[in-house]
Amino acid sequence: MKNLLWATLAIVMCLFAACSDDDDDKTPQGPVITYAGKLPSKVGNYIFEYDDNNRCVKVRYNSDELGEIDYDKGLLISDGEEQAKVSFTGKGYIKSIKSSWDYKDEEGSYKGNGEISFSYKNDQLVSYSEEYNENSKEYGESYSIKGTYKVTYTWKNGNLVQVDSEGSEIENGEKSKERSTYTIEYGEQKNELGQFTMTQSEVFDMEDADIFGLVGMLGKASAYFPISYTEEWYEESFDESDRDGKSTVNTTYSFNQDGTIRTERMNSYSSYTYSYITVDGEELSGRSSQLENDGKKWNFRSFFMRHGDRK
Repeated sequence: MKNLLWATLAIVMCLFAACSDDDDDKTPQGPVITYAGKLPSKVGNYIFEYDDNNRCVKVRYNSDELGEIDYDKGLLISDGEEQAKVSFTGKGYIKSIKSSWDYKDEEGSYKGNGEISFSYKNDQLVSYSEEYNENSKEYGESYSIKGTYKVTYTWKNGNLVQVDSEGSEIENGEKSKERSTYTIEYGEQKNELGQFTMTQSEVFDMEDADIFGLVGMLGKASAYFPISYTEEWYEESFDESDRDGKSTVNTTYSFNQDGTIRTERMNSYSSYTYSYITVDGEELSGRSSQLENDGKKWNFRSFFMRHGDRK
């Protein structure tokens, strides 16, 4: 159900940050967190680039440039043209994103807007919400869509233990609903460096905005390393084709000598290798692994809308 990262972020903004630890918008002046004096440069196929202040300024997926952050202007930028407003808390956590879109392609025309909000308590992410509206026309058919998605995070003893999501969408007057619950289990390995894992990012249920947790921009990580999660989900469609399901993912890790994650493996099908740059050293001058950007371009709308693809 996930699309690729930048778009979840990029069409969205925080309307309500009343539950935030820090309600004042701030511009981060440095990295939110480092792990043993290092920053992730690559996790699996995600590549992170940094500026001279060690702030994450660009994200790639293999050779696809997903987007970049202009901190001075408070913008997310994709393909050098599409822009979304972004704001941060005083501690450098993403607080809000907002954007609109109006474009045409070979399939139709699309005009809409979207918002997302992130709320924190004790530096832990406690809620995430999306709102979006769109009027579109595809293959001669007209659509009017309005949707919301709300996620609540439950923490216990410093660990994220449950994630509850609920969404609804009205398309041409017909309503569909979905909900899910993630239950997370932990082992005995303490997360001494406070490092985010892909496992924790997966259960955030954010259409890939969760990837920003890997560079410390979505609050604190769990106090221990998660070793499994179970997802139970249910979808109620307007055409009465209801569906439900349950699945469990188990995670194992290997570590470098300094305690940072070397590899993370989920079941037998997803394996992530972590690479790093040193914050105060010559290695940082490269900023990250560089790849030729010959991949396809992304638009904010396609990343944001959970059910935007009708084909």
